[in-house]
Parts: sequence; structure tokens; C-alpha cells
Amino acid sequence: MITFEAVRKQFPDGTVAVEHLDLEVPTGLTTVFVGPSGCGKTTSLRMVNRMVEPTGGRVLLDGRDVRGQDAAALRRGIGYVIQHAGLFPHRTVVDNVLTVPRLLGRRRQRAAAVELLERVGLPAAFADRYPAQLSGGQQQRVGVARALAADPPVLLMDEPFSAVDPVVRGQLQQEFLRLQAELGKTIVMVTHDIDEAVVLGDRIAVFRQGGHLAQVGTPRELLTRPADAFVRDFVGRDRGYRGLSFEGVDGLRLRPLDEAGAPVLVLDAAGRPLGWEGVGVPAGADAGPPGTFGPGDSLRTVLDLTLTSPVGVAVHVDATGRATGLVHHRDVVEVLEQRRAPAAASGGPLA
Repeated sequence: MITFEAVRKQFPDGTVAVEHLDLEVPTGLTTVFVGPSGCGKTTSLRMVNRMVEPTGGRVLLDGRDVRGQDAAALRRGIGYVIQHAGLFPHRTVVDNVLTVPRLLGRRRQRAAAVELLERVGLPAAFADRYPAQLSGGQQQRVGVARALAADPPVLLMDEPFSAVDPVVRGQLQQEFLRLQAELGKTIVMVTHDIDEAVVLGDRIAVFRQGGHLAQVGTPRELLTRPADAFVRDFVGRDRGYRGLSFEGVDGLRLRPLDEAGAPVLVLDAAGRPLGWEGVGVPAGADAGPPGTFGPGDSLRTVLDLTLTSPVGVAVHVDATGRATGLVHHRDVVEVLEQRRAPAAASGGPLA
């Protein structure tokens, strides 16, 4: 566990970057620091591995003040990922990955490093390439592999995916979620993107200008119960829509596939949806296969599908991909109204 106790950071020019930060970062979870530029989130992150020293309070790692530990030894035991990966350009990919194990005197085999590269989504053939021969997204993957090479219990990530394009960023985020599900590291991540924080964080710490902590909570708590006007504005006016990501599809009405007056769903021999035809289908529409969802998807997914469908309908499928029912946009609205009524009576998150 990482603990901040009344931590303060004032730079020599008088700038106060962090003011009285009290925060616990739970073991085995991802905590995301988010906020506007200059709010102290990166400074707070760097105080964990003593790249920045606090001017007041304590930062504890498993109950031990980090200032009582040798800085170099401390850093070798903490994984660190930054923007643009920060790879050594004169070293091959595999040598970059093996940097920390070699500093620790470990004779980690090349095979283990190559296996780690594959784990972060890079083929073994990349091992002998140099960073300049890789794309930005590939370099970030190498940076993650290097941070994990010594199997540290704690991983610090400072804007790790902000320097890549949106498509690659989404891929890296999904790769991160997969890895964290397998490894269960204690992760502190900094981002300025609230959407990224909601996707990746188990808990989110929102900082306001002046280095003050505005709110800490789960993504759902921040979206449904912002602490004040600052958090509400930072999270965004579409927070209600994004909050649907945490609402399941239980109770959603499934209409029959052959509902009267509805567009005809075209199926293949196995019952998987291929397209639409009949009433309500725009002439010459070529929207590809119908949007489908399953029991594990969110209400936001279903709403997105109905909004982008040429006929305003999403298709429910089972584990084999066989269509089992239809959902209209109004069916999603009906479920929201049903959930809002009891929530309003109890002061719950949908009130």
C-alpha cells in the first residue's frame, strides 16, 4: 500500500504544487490521478519513487517512509513508465527490457524477456530491433515490458498512452486492462483524460489547482455523485451517459426477432445476424452487420448500438453469436425510468 500523509511540496520559487495530500493507494488496484495541468498529480506520483522530495508530510510504502530508503534501491524496486517510453536508443528492444534485472544483478534469460514482450503484445521478432525502428505504440509496449521485467509490486505510470493516436491508445488501454487482470499490481497512473481514468481506474483521485485533492472514489461514484461543482465540471456534462457504462442490461426488454412491423433481421444458417431488410431500412443502406450485445455488456453499449443502427435496433446474442432478441432505443429508456424511480426514493446514484 502507498500512503500519503499530509504531504506538501513547495518548490524553491514559492510555487506550491501539492498541499496537504492525505490519500491511500490500495494494494493490487489501479489508482488514477487526474486533473487539470498544474494541479500536482505528476508531482505526487514522483514523490513515491523520490524523483521529487516532499517538503512536508510523509509518503509511505508498505508503512515505511520512502525518505528512509536508498533512492536508487527504491527506484529499482518500482516499475516506471513515462510518455514516449524513454527507451535507450542505442540498445536493442530486448536489452532495454533487461535493464533493471541486470542492475539488480539478476541473470534473467533472454527467453524470459522475449516472453514478456509477447505478453505486452509484441512478437518475438522485435527483440533485436532498435527503438527507432518501432512505432510510438510499439515503443510504449516495450516501456511497459521494461517496467515489469523485475516483477515489481508497484508500477508508476505517467501519461503512458497520451503520445499515441486514438486507435493505438485504445489498443494499449485494453492491453493494460488484460495485463492488470493477470498481474494484480499496485498501480498509480497519471492522466489528464477523464475518459481514460474511467476506463482504467479502480479508483480515481481528482486534483484541483493548487495541489488540493478534490475527490477520491470509484469511476461510478465520480460519474454519479461528484463532490462539488469543480468535479462535476471536470468529469463533464455527459457524465450521466458515461455512467451507463456501469449499468448492466438486467431487466432490458427483449423483443421477438420476428416482431410485427419491425425491419427483418437476416440470419445465417447458424442463426447469427447478417443484416436488415424490409420496413424502415433506408434505401441503399450499407451499414454492415447489425450491432450485437450479450449479457455481460453495459447499458451504454446497448444505447450506442441503437443510436448508430440504421433502424434504431440492437440485437441480443448468446455465447455462440446466435440472435435471441431485439432491443429498441425506447426499451433502454424504459429501463432507465424503472431504475430511476427507486433510486430517487432512496437518494441513490440515478436520482
